[in-house]
Amino acid sequence: MEKIIKKMQLISENENTGVFIVGGYMRDFLLNKKSFDMDICVSKSAENFAKKLAKALDGKFIILDKKNKNYRVALLNCSNLKYIDVSQMHGKNIEEDLKKRDFTLNALAVSINDFGNITKNIIDPCKGYNDLKIKTVNAVSEAVFKQDPIRILRCFRIASELNFTISKKTLSLVKKNAGLIKKAVPEMIKNEFFRVLSSNNSVKYIELMDEYGLLENIFPIIKEMKKSARKFYYHPKGLFQHTMLTLDSIEKILNDTGKYFKVSNADLLKHLDVNYSENVNKKNLLKFIALFHDCAKPDCAKKVDGKLRFLDHENIGADKIEVIMQRMKMGKKEIQYAKNIVSSHMRPSNLLKTGTATERAKLRLFRDIAENIPDLLIMALADWHSYKNLKVYSKKILEMQQNKVSKFIDDYFETSKKISEPKIIDGNVLMKKLSLKPSKIIGELLKIIKEKQNKGLITTEKEALLFAKSKLTALQKRYRI
Repeated sequence: MEKIIKKMQLISENENTGVFIVGGYMRDFLLNKKSFDMDICVSKSAENFAKKLAKALDGKFIILDKKNKNYRVALLNCSNLKYIDVSQMHGKNIEEDLKKRDFTLNALAVSINDFGNITKNIIDPCKGYNDLKIKTVNAVSEAVFKQDPIRILRCFRIASELNFTISKKTLSLVKKNAGLIKKAVPEMIKNEFFRVLSSNNSVKYIELMDEYGLLENIFPIIKEMKKSARKFYYHPKGLFQHTMLTLDSIEKILNDTGKYFKVSNADLLKHLDVNYSENVNKKNLLKFIALFHDCAKPDCAKKVDGKLRFLDHENIGADKIEVIMQRMKMGKKEIQYAKNIVSSHMRPSNLLKTGTATERAKLRLFRDIAENIPDLLIMALADWHSYKNLKVYSKKILEMQQNKVSKFIDDYFETSKKISEPKIIDGNVLMKKLSLKPSKIIGELLKIIKEKQNKGLITTEKEALLFAKSKLTALQKRYRI
C-alpha cells in the first residue's frame, strides 16, 4: 500500500493534480474493515492520471464511463487491492464534489498527501463521519435518487452489509421516489439486490423495502401475491406473509446449517459453496427462490370440494421465475437452477408426508433432481417452517419433518459418495473370468454389482465375480443367450 500511495503522490506532483481518496474505501477504513477497492477523485485529467497510474503499477487501464470521466486501474499483482477507480472531480473543489455524492457515509475524503494520518485530516462537508458513528445511512440531498435511481436500492444494500439503520428522512425519499427504480439498469438491480440477499439479516431489509414501496416496484408480481387468498390462506395476511416467513426460515437455516443438519453439515457447506456469477451464489439464489416459489398461486387458486387448491402452481411458477430472472439479465445456469427448485418444491412434501419414503421413491427423486437434492430439501423445510406458529401445525409435525429431511440429506451425501467410488470390476474382467462374449448381460451385471457395492454388500472383485455367477443363468434365460 505504501508503494501505491507513493506512486500516486509522484504522479500528482508531476501532473499538478489534486488527488483524494473518497467513498467506500474511506468508509471501510474508518469502520476498520478491509477493502480491496479504492476510489480516488482527481481535480483534473482523470483519464490521463489513470493511464499513468496503470503504467506505474503494472496494472490494466479500463474505461468505465467515458462521458462522466470514470476509469479503473485493475491491479494484477497486489494482495491489498484489486482495483483503483479514478473519477474526475465534479465541482470547483473536493467539498463540492462530496456534496454531489449519494450518502453521507460515502461523502468523506482525505488528500493523498494525508494518507498517513487519515482520521485527523478527514474532509467531511456532509457530516458523514458522525453518521458512521451512529450507524446510519443518510442521503446527502433530496436529489440523490433522481440523479441516479439505482441509489434507491443501494441504500438498502449498504445498510444490510453494514447492519446499519436507514434514516427516516432517507426512507421518506425512498417512498417518494420508489417508482424511479424502473429506470435503473437491470444488471445493476440484480447486483444490488443479490448483495442484500447475501447478508445474514436480509429479511429485515427486504421487509423495509416492501414497507416503503420499493419491493413491488422492482418486482410487480408481488402486488398480485399480496392479493392472493387472504380469506382462505392459512396465514392471516395471505400468501405474501407465507412467502416472507419462508424467506425468513430459509435464511435462518442457511445461517446455521449445523443446527439442522449435524451429520452432513461439512458436506452441505461444501455443496452450497458455489458462485454462479458476480454477486450470485447458491445461498442467496435459494433466498431469491424462496421469495418467488409460490408466485403462481394467484393464477392457480381454485376451490375443489370446498377447499382452496393451487393446482400446478409449481410448474407455472417455474416459468414465471424464469421471466423475472431474464428481466434481470441473469445467466442460463442460474435460471435453470431456480426453475428446477420451483418446479419440484412440492415433491419432498408429497414423498415424506405419508411417513415412509421407499428406497425406489428416493432414488427416483435423486435421479430427477440430481445434485440439487439438498437445495430442494432445504427449500421444502423452509416452506414448512413458515407454518410453525399457526394452529394448523404442531411442533411434533415440524420435528418429524425436520428429522426426515435431515435423514434424507444424510442419505443423499452417503449415496453420492458411494456412486463416486471406483468400480470394483469392469466388463473386460467379467468377460474373461466368466468366458462371456460382449452382450447386454455384461451391462446388466455391472449395473447390479454397482447397486450392491453402493449398499456395501460387495467390497471386492472376488465377491463381485461370485455374485455375477449367481445371476448369470437367470440373465442368460432373460436375454436368450
